[in-house]
Amino acid sequence: MTQNEAARTQLTKLFDAGSFTEIDRLMQDGDGAASVVCGYGLINDAPAYAFAQDKTVCSGAVSAVSAAKIQKVYQLAAQNGAPVVGLFDSNGVRLDDGIAAMDAVAQILYAANELSGVVPQIAVVTGSCVGSAAMIAAAADVVIAAEDADYYLTADDESKADVVAATADEAIEKARLLLDYLPANNLAAPALYEAGQAAAATADNALGVAEVLADVDSLYALYQNEFALTALARVNGFACGIVVLAEEKIGCCAASHAARFVRFCDAFSLPVITVVDAAGFCCLKSAVKLDQAYAEATTGKITLIVGKAYGPVYIAVAGKTAGADVVLAWDTASISALAPETAVPLLWSERLAAMSDPAKERDALVEEFRVTECAAQKAAAQGAVTDVIVADDTRRSVAAYMEMLLGKRVSKLPKKHANIRL
Repeated sequence: MTQNEAARTQLTKLFDAGSFTEIDRLMQDGDGAASVVCGYGLINDAPAYAFAQDKTVCSGAVSAVSAAKIQKVYQLAAQNGAPVVGLFDSNGVRLDDGIAAMDAVAQILYAANELSGVVPQIAVVTGSCVGSAAMIAAAADVVIAAEDADYYLTADDESKADVVAATADEAIEKARLLLDYLPANNLAAPALYEAGQAAAATADNALGVAEVLADVDSLYALYQNEFALTALARVNGFACGIVVLAEEKIGCCAASHAARFVRFCDAFSLPVITVVDAAGFCCLKSAVKLDQAYAEATTGKITLIVGKAYGPVYIAVAGKTAGADVVLAWDTASISALAPETAVPLLWSERLAAMSDPAKERDALVEEFRVTECAAQKAAAQGAVTDVIVADDTRRSVAAYMEMLLGKRVSKLPKKHANIRL
């Protein structure tokens, strides 16, 4: 095998057939080849830049020379407004280079951070990505890793990739698929696709609503647990982000993933659809973090309340106060400043006290409060909800409002950035 053949083979799999052009092909690192191959080509017929580390050359270690090649990729991507894909297979930095090696990694990280929010950056971990190499990968917008790949900073690091693939080849294919959802840069408009059929006709729970909204085979999950989801999708042909928050109390992990995802979508003007069925938050930091992410985002934002939206959840995520352009609610949704169980003792205390057996009759009073005071129709009458819809009309309504928001433009107060609680 000739030097860097493994890296070149991976890059030819990443780029469309026959489109890969290598950059700085003859650049040397001392007496041998550099441990990274860099290039340009087309991915799904769109321009992109990429680099691939080669573990068969000096263990793929980052040196001053290989860092210079990678920095050139970031520079070209910035100048031409095209995405960057990094294929990682390295044991870290070249220790023989000492401080120079540390500076090399720092320079790559600086270049990646400068490009953050300007062009999409995807890290694909095909083999070993440990130590400082993992820091470079983690700086990308999305990290995709092969199942048997090593991806950690230190031995006790519990970091995980956003997307896990069975093999290195599948990880590369998932990167190609991901780029199909994203514009080339932050000034380009999201792509429009031919409208497709819904992935599912009905939903049994809030997570299932994502399948009802998304075109068939278009849901690309970046984070998912039993109660929450962040995913890219196409809804009636419109590329967008979907967030589902359906915990009784939204947890710290789900809030962090949702906040970062909203900021990611906003950076590239992808509309965000948020599906809500939650009564509260586990902690103050989670509430404020999500509130800041939604408030700061200027992309189109549509909220769909399919269950509960009480107090802080309505304020931070679901309502117009969170910056939502459109708030839709199912006719069965429950919207209130307080959960009914909390509101009844405070607001209907006299009725509760007048009951002959409050312990037994309290549940009926709570249900009455939910039906009468928390009704979606009442919130709509007060202007808090844009429209109340039946579940069967979900996809049509959301798609119509997405089309309405395609030309949204917002100017905000000049500032360096918000001080979000990370």
